[in-house]
Amino acid sequence: MFRKLQPGYFMLEVILALGVASLVIYGVFALASGALSVSETMAEEGRGQITRETFLTFLGRNLEMLPGNAVVDLQSEDMGSHYTSELTFQNVPTSFSWAGQALSAEAIQLAAVLRRDGDLDIVLRYYEEPILDDEDSTANVRADPVAEITLLRDVWRFEWKVLDGRTMEWDYVWDVRGRMPLQLELNVVFNRNGEEIIHYFWIPPKTSPATLMRAMQTSGDRAGTQAQPGQQPPNDNPRGGGGTRGDNPNPPVPGGGAGTRDNGGNRGGGNAPPIPGRGGR
Repeated sequence: MFRKLQPGYFMLEVILALGVASLVIYGVFALASGALSVSETMAEEGRGQITRETFLTFLGRNLEMLPGNAVVDLQSEDMGSHYTSELTFQNVPTSFSWAGQALSAEAIQLAAVLRRDGDLDIVLRYYEEPILDDEDSTANVRADPVAEITLLRDVWRFEWKVLDGRTMEWDYVWDVRGRMPLQLELNVVFNRNGEEIIHYFWIPPKTSPATLMRAMQTSGDRAGTQAQPGQQPPNDNPRGGGGTRGDNPNPPVPGGGAGTRDNGGNRGGGNAPPIPGRGGR
């Protein structure tokens, strides 16, 4: 007797089914991986944007708060494809915590350090001693920073320029003492494929506290040399008479002679004038 064969699958059908299942699984995995990659890229760009905005806000806030006696110094060096710079501020009140200790800095420096791969690191340095000459202190050019913080890494371009408020010209160097530039321009590209950003920082003109104190002292000295309100000039008349009548205590009477009295008690030196309508005595 012949047995009836049970229906089954051919080997080709099994292979095709496995292939289709693999394609579906791969597609789902690729879709999920792509979505995750896009999400990570967007998150990275968001973090970078926040970092850049925070950095520019940090610079703008500190530049606007510079005191009138602050000393600003900018030194730049052309490295061919880059400008490396050192922007130094002195006489700026700065306190920070480092290794659990509270420290204060006499000077701070924002430096662009060129790495071997051609990118730049933006470094903030704190100095306990003055590193710039000014009217109040002498620089210690060999001083080492007491603390150093890397603010940004892998920066492609970081160039400073200053605007001289007197000549209204831009320059890559500023070493003028006694006054600060009017504006600072920052030309920055945060990564190799990033866009160029040009940001301007306004430095409000302020009077140095030392100059203000000298002006107040000079004004006080001038006021001290002037006469007090209500003071009368000295009287040079030793006999106590009026200041405009001379030394004669008895001024002449109109119609009379010399300013003395005769024995008859009449004013004037001669006889009394005749009475109208009567003859002389």
